[in-house]
Amino acid sequence: MTDATADTLSAISSVQAALSVLATLQLTAYRYPPDTALTNSTEYDYIIVGAGTAGSALAYRLSSDCKKKVLLVEAGSYPPFESEMPLMFTTTPKTAFDYDTSSVNDNYTAQNLQDHIVSLTQGKMLGGSSNIGHMIHVQGDPHDYNNWANILGDDTWSYENVLPYFKKFENLIDVDLLATKYANLHGTDGLVKITRQIADDDSFYKEAFEELGHKIVDDTTSLTSSLGVSNPLLTIGDNLRQSSSLCYLAPAKARSNLHVALSTTATKILIKDKVAVGVQVVTSSGETLELYANKEVIVSAGAIHTPQLLMLSGIGPKSHLEEKGISVIADLPVGENFMDHTVVVVVVQMEADTSTPPATNPFEFPVPMTTLYAALNASQTYPDYQDINLLFPHDSAAMMQLCANSFKYSHDVCNKFAEANVGRKVFLAVHNLMMPKSTGKVLLASTDPTVEPLVYTGTYTNEYDLDLMTESLMDFAKVLETKNFKARDAKLVDTGLCTGLSGREFWKCYSLAMSATMWHYSGTAAMGKVVDNHLLVKGVSNLRVADASVMPTLVSGNIKAAVTMIGERAAGFITGD
Repeated sequence: MTDATADTLSAISSVQAALSVLATLQLTAYRYPPDTALTNSTEYDYIIVGAGTAGSALAYRLSSDCKKKVLLVEAGSYPPFESEMPLMFTTTPKTAFDYDTSSVNDNYTAQNLQDHIVSLTQGKMLGGSSNIGHMIHVQGDPHDYNNWANILGDDTWSYENVLPYFKKFENLIDVDLLATKYANLHGTDGLVKITRQIADDDSFYKEAFEELGHKIVDDTTSLTSSLGVSNPLLTIGDNLRQSSSLCYLAPAKARSNLHVALSTTATKILIKDKVAVGVQVVTSSGETLELYANKEVIVSAGAIHTPQLLMLSGIGPKSHLEEKGISVIADLPVGENFMDHTVVVVVVQMEADTSTPPATNPFEFPVPMTTLYAALNASQTYPDYQDINLLFPHDSAAMMQLCANSFKYSHDVCNKFAEANVGRKVFLAVHNLMMPKSTGKVLLASTDPTVEPLVYTGTYTNEYDLDLMTESLMDFAKVLETKNFKARDAKLVDTGLCTGLSGREFWKCYSLAMSATMWHYSGTAAMGKVVDNHLLVKGVSNLRVADASVMPTLVSGNIKAAVTMIGERAAGFITGD
């Protein structure tokens, strides 16, 4: 068989080359505030570094007061037009719109990914990773936020008290769901439209999990437990991806008090007598400027670049900063506690299929999808693992794009999946742990801000996670024995990585061999350690962090909704709303 993975990557490269030409036309620029021409020493009330998921929300909320002058600094530019189309999310990694940071090879995990490293895809554009992610909207389990409240000793972050901030930005437009009990747990007049896609075949797969004792639910959002199998909520509305840029920055286009500086990199937070007074930036023309904030500097650059900027500014672990020759302003564990949802991908070969697949709608998620949240302990109300289950037709280019260009599995692995997909449907499960105990760290590779930091993922550094992944995969694999899967001649696709092993030994081997990322980086400026309960950096006044880096623990599910909530919450702290 030909190298299907090489063919896929070549095809994607050709598409990316064509799209890069279109990107020069800036076809989405008309939606957004114009690029600001910066002048040295200009003063603003607030300077926000990073126009991603949380930063866009902050910019909208803070600039709603026309008396406040807000500067939003973004290293990228306008999102490309294809980012608005839900179908095309697999084309964005490794382009100008992706930071394309890579992990440090630990010679243990990720060894069956391309180059034996994790490609830490992150959006570099207005809207950040909300323009590059997979559009699943999930609040998380109430236990997640109640745990935050316990860790911090502050009910501010309990589920009861964060729910209003979810509802503030949500606009549930799914008519059927609005007629259920779940409607009360969602907003209906927020800026971000959310809905579901339900395919004809979905009930077949949900019933298979129901046979194993999992509940079929309309929505896993709940005041008590998020367990069950459902069609997930998606941030898709009006035939467009509901990114933070589209939902928050586009409506603020005409605000004269909101200034957006594109292709501009913040290189240092200006701190005087332990008070943040502004930022140093390098503009698209290479000019270095100093800009000042009369009220606050808010860093929303994400869990990799927020710690980089803080450390470059003298806020971080004393020994590391001194090693780099950086004067220490605040000795804090910045960059530590790096978290991500640990992932392995499982592919099941399903029934023979020679039918012609219907044309793909570019304005919808490309394939049928269900999600399962499950606990290994029957008495536990919150999930140990999540499965995002995707059904691909025979000979699917989309499946190969996901394997080769999103997860970036090796050619050998993806070719095995391609072989199984010839003339047969495949069921692909993205299986990930909700609360891994392993943590990694982000360190400076250089004092040069243009050099990407070192990211040590820390995957499986705590043996508990490898054991839990093994047990949870064994639990998930029971679906192969259900009547629905047997009726379709379902078979686990052999990657060739754990040949000769069976049972628990096989799944432990598989857990390690197929380890990858869920792109849910967080925790590197955690509340209680680096920032206080109102997200203010300890030991430095007028400096706040608002993005995934402030999470003390992960949440149970895809993190975009939680990060948006953090942006909304930070705006509330600042404005007193």
